[in-house]
Amino acid sequence: MDLSILIPVYNWNITLLLRKILDEINGFSLDSRVEIIVLDDCSSAEDILLDNEKFIVENQHSYLHYSRLDRNTGRSVVRNILTEQAQGEFFLFLDCDVLPDSECFIRDYLEHVHLNDHDVICGGRSYQTRILQGTEYDYYEYFGNKKEVKSAEVRNAMPWRHILTSNVMVRKSVYRAVPFNEQFIGYGYEDIEWGIRLAKQGEILHIENTASHLGLISKATAFEKMRQAVPNYLLLRRLYPAAFAVATVGNLAQTLTILPEKVLTALDRFFAQAFLNNAGSGIVAFILFQLNYSVLLAKELRKEMRHHDRTIP
Repeated sequence: MDLSILIPVYNWNITLLLRKILDEINGFSLDSRVEIIVLDDCSSAEDILLDNEKFIVENQHSYLHYSRLDRNTGRSVVRNILTEQAQGEFFLFLDCDVLPDSECFIRDYLEHVHLNDHDVICGGRSYQTRILQGTEYDYYEYFGNKKEVKSAEVRNAMPWRHILTSNVMVRKSVYRAVPFNEQFIGYGYEDIEWGIRLAKQGEILHIENTASHLGLISKATAFEKMRQAVPNYLLLRRLYPAAFAVATVGNLAQTLTILPEKVLTALDRFFAQAFLNNAGSGIVAFILFQLNYSVLLAKELRKEMRHHDRTIP
């Protein structure tokens, strides 16, 4: 078998994604070359869970497999579990809240399986399709377009930095050597850490085969997730200091550690209020968001520095 399509699910209706993939597989008789494995990471939203299971029952195929975990494991662990039963020469990881932009999405990936020229193929992200229309989601779309949407040419300039686990294909033998790091149990950065290790094991190629990110979140939720991501960012820094050094936010955070903790706390409060009270969803909100994140990182870095050097006030 050429390709295992692996989809972890948590509290998201996957019928749009599965319908798009099934239509391509069935329409072009790809069933002998692919399998789809869907694993629900113990979703708590019963209505969504029932909708997903109903769709699976109504669209039974020998290549489509579905199961549900009895406890929530998190973003890294669930992907590692998915690979345990996968039979394909390559694994295609798709987040549950994406939708392929192309009508030949699977075929484009299979073409690279046939070429056998790279170990990791990254399709990229877009926001071409949007299903959540409320204005509260505008900031997150702006943020995603600013941070994540890059051409294949730009992504290939620093391949490890732009790997997104929402849409990436990896050779099974390479993945076995480089599984997801289960130390990253919270929100964020498990993809960058994985990309750093992948770059040491195989050849990475970015292509134009994007999937739209449908799972927009409100401005307030984006703010909370930003704060939740701090421990994983600092874990990445401890594991790979060089990766931290190339990031603008990381460099600014390091510079801000010269400020007393009281000043950093005041700045955190100021930027947080400014961001949440800002009615816009454009560049001003984005700058406030990034500044607040840098301050949060600086506060945690100071704690680490103080732990190692008792002379720091």
